Amino acid sequence: MNKTTDRAESTKTSRNLKNLYLDPDNYRFVDHKDYKKIKDKKNVLDGKVQQRTRNFISGRNREGVKDLLSSFKANGFLEVDVIQLEDLGNNNYLVLEGNRRVAALKILKEDYENGLDIGKLNPETFKKVPSFIHENENDSTHRIIMGLKHISGNKKWPAINQAQLIYDYLKPYWSDETYYQKEINLCESLGITKAKLRSSQRAYYLILQYKESDYGDQFSSDMYYTFAEITKRPNIKKWMKWNDNRYHGDNEENTLRLFSWLSQREEQDEVEDDEINDSKKYPPIITKYREIQDLAKFIDNKEALLVMEEENSVAQGLLASGSKEQESYEKSIKVIAEHIGNLDRLKDLFSYDDIEELQKINKNFTKILPSDSSLDIQSENPSLAFGRSTIKHFSSIEIEQYKLFKNFELEKLNRINIFAGFNNTGKTTLLEAIYLLTKQNNISAYFEMIKLRNKMTTLNSKSLSLYLNENLKVSAIFNETPTSVSLEKLESVNIDKKDDYIASYEVVATLDGISLNNIVHTFTQNPLQRYYDKIEILCNSVFKSPYFYNQQEVISTHSKNVELKVFNLVVEFLKDHIDTNINNIEFTEIENIKRFLVDTEKFKDRSVPITSYGEGLQRIFEIALSFAYCKNGVLLIDELETAIHYSLLLDFTKFIQELARQFNVQVFITSHSKECIDAFVQNGVYNDEISAYLLESKENKISTKNVGGDRLKYLTENIGLDIRGNQNG
Repeated sequence: MNKTTDRAESTKTSRNLKNLYLDPDNYRFVDHKDYKKIKDKKNVLDGKVQQRTRNFISGRNREGVKDLLSSFKANGFLEVDVIQLEDLGNNNYLVLEGNRRVAALKILKEDYENGLDIGKLNPETFKKVPSFIHENENDSTHRIIMGLKHISGNKKWPAINQAQLIYDYLKPYWSDETYYQKEINLCESLGITKAKLRSSQRAYYLILQYKESDYGDQFSSDMYYTFAEITKRPNIKKWMKWNDNRYHGDNEENTLRLFSWLSQREEQDEVEDDEINDSKKYPPIITKYREIQDLAKFIDNKEALLVMEEENSVAQGLLASGSKEQESYEKSIKVIAEHIGNLDRLKDLFSYDDIEELQKINKNFTKILPSDSSLDIQSENPSLAFGRSTIKHFSSIEIEQYKLFKNFELEKLNRINIFAGFNNTGKTTLLEAIYLLTKQNNISAYFEMIKLRNKMTTLNSKSLSLYLNENLKVSAIFNETPTSVSLEKLESVNIDKKDDYIASYEVVATLDGISLNNIVHTFTQNPLQRYYDKIEILCNSVFKSPYFYNQQEVISTHSKNVELKVFNLVVEFLKDHIDTNINNIEFTEIENIKRFLVDTEKFKDRSVPITSYGEGLQRIFEIALSFAYCKNGVLLIDELETAIHYSLLLDFTKFIQELARQFNVQVFITSHSKECIDAFVQNGVYNDEISAYLLESKENKISTKNVGGDRLKYLTENIGLDIRGNQNG
């Protein structure tokens, strides 16, 4: 078959928004419980059908398109991805690709007509939406267009929606001799492998078989990976008599039994004739796809399967299948106890060599004893969302939920952003929220923050559960792109909850509509379980606080300065403004002792540790190092003035602004000091790049007032304004 058969010609144009109709059979929501397939395209134009489709897309409180609404308001309609249309006739068009964007535009059009603000979005866009109209459209072409974006493109659908699109494309050819050629054509069109295509179809056909069973009404889309895992396990497929030509479990009895393990079951109690017949409901035995891996280990063990069903637990079935091993370790424990008793009685006979040997045994024995599970996750090398190109920073931030903050908004953000306010107005918490937003789905950054904030050398699961009880939800516009991050502490239903299970933590980061997850399940003694997509951060960022010290971070920032050959800037500032005797500062590591040594004229014969200098010099050194590391990123400094003499503030604030410009760093600063805040507008540079904010707490709600740098300078000089909340005279 010619591979171009399913392709259609397209013409770039623009069309009025009112003539664009959302696709009611969009794959985003075909697994929604209220979805109904539209069999006749004439029904696409029905008002009720369109309203239902828009509700599916926009979600509750517009959550499904919130990122697009923010983006359109902030940037207008950017022709990054042109809307793809099918001509329905009579100047009506079906949206093939871009349903979320069209739904968001329709919402904003209604807002505009109701007198609400739509930001930078030009109302003329509603009359002329940039579009491609596809001629000679057919269902196959429609699916290819969607697949290019949502299977092999940059905005992938959930796996089950991808599988259904492939199924719908291939199904018409199932009994046709062209089926295998169609597989090849589809793989080439979408740039996917045949292995991936067939793997998705095995899972999807098994799902269809499940839906036809007695348990079919219990299917939910999050079960997809369980079915996919089943079709990857050769011994389970053999047990089901899986037919790879039909994509079907031919052993109906075993297949139905397997389906029962995935489902809630209801069993009748045995009762006398004159009694009411009660029933008991049992939750699914298998609730997560990783349990299929354990099931595969004993699927052919009839006794173990019965134990699994009786105990309603895969773990118990696995244990029963290894009864010999259980007997062995129980016997080993008994023997060890007996031998330790004997050694205790004979300990006076121990020689030096005996003691040395027992110490080795004790060391090995200690390794197998359970201990508090550590949460020191090694942070992967996260990728930068926007690469290393020059970027625009945060233009606005909204904290929907985090500690003191509820529905808190920051606008008019600048290169230098200064936050003042009385105690307990959330200044440090605000910096934390912004910092965690930059880290996106890198959950190790959250754990590291808790460890440092509470001055812990290590963090275990119990401590984490004690200190992490506040959920977080923050969104923003960064580099003209909508982004958000949420952190939730929860009790997972998708893991095998061992006796020492404590809690689970999930981070979901969204950037321009694409979500990345990271979830950690924690236990008292068992190692944590962690599952995540790729780790991606918005930009490099550092949080500097006078209340905790992160040596590894300081070393990393120093290395970046050396790499970029700008370390001399930091040394020269210290020499010019604090101690003219300083020649250089070097990092050393001798016998695992890491430290910075200062080469100074005061001591000709040796260098001295930087810790022998005052805290002010050390703090300036560490803050200044951070700029090169945060190039094209964000630096957050809590209580900038701490340990720094007021006579240095003019020079140091000027240095901060110059470094921020040189390395394109956006800076967020908190301060209790009027002298520090005033220094920024009195140091003679770049007042137009400053925004200052007063945080206030009223009726348990944090609000803010904002003033620009030039205006702040005028007010401080003319009326003695104190941005911290006081005014002189």
